[in-house]
Amino acid sequence: MELADKVLKAEKFTRWLDTKLDGLAIQSDLRSRLAAGCLDLALEHQKSILLLVTNRLYGSAFSLVRLTFEAFVRGVWLYRCATESDLEAFEKDTFRREFGVLVADVERVEGFSDGVLSSAKQRSWAAMNSFTHCGFHQVARRNTEESIEPDYPEDEVVEALNFATAIGLLSALQIAHLANDELLANEVFQWTLQEIPDS
Repeated sequence: MELADKVLKAEKFTRWLDTKLDGLAIQSDLRSRLAAGCLDLALEHQKSILLLVTNRLYGSAFSLVRLTFEAFVRGVWLYRCATESDLEAFEKDTFRREFGVLVADVERVEGFSDGVLSSAKQRSWAAMNSFTHCGFHQVARRNTEESIEPDYPEDEVVEALNFATAIGLLSALQIAHLANDELLANEVFQWTLQEIPDS
């Protein structure tokens, strides 16, 4: 599927999700609020990637892919894995735990044991870091034979957009669980079955 079609699908998902999440109530305990904040940020990054791709600002879009993934994993970890002392440390901004440990912890939770998160991390983490921190992956795609300008292959742009959309869907599903809205969770899950793009 061409990039333009993927963009249209991602836009459709984003518009649909905005109508579903607007005004959704979650509990006000620290765990729920911290987790929801991370998941909401993951959704904002997903929308930003879509906006940047639509405007052909691919370097900035790619730099947000890792941040989207991290925000999702942290949100799930805070909600499903964190101890009370972890939550307090996070609230004080003194929480330190390697991202790989968070992924491993999340994958011990029911519903996450299929290894998809660790597989994504293992397969793409080095590239995600390179794009986020202006490493070789990012710089190499700003060089053509004739000039210095963006030169991102369309299949890579589609892959980044697909990944961001998938993380958006997963974030929305977790927000529905946070809100104890099983009807919404089912609607999001149904959307994933029909609309999640293949890489």
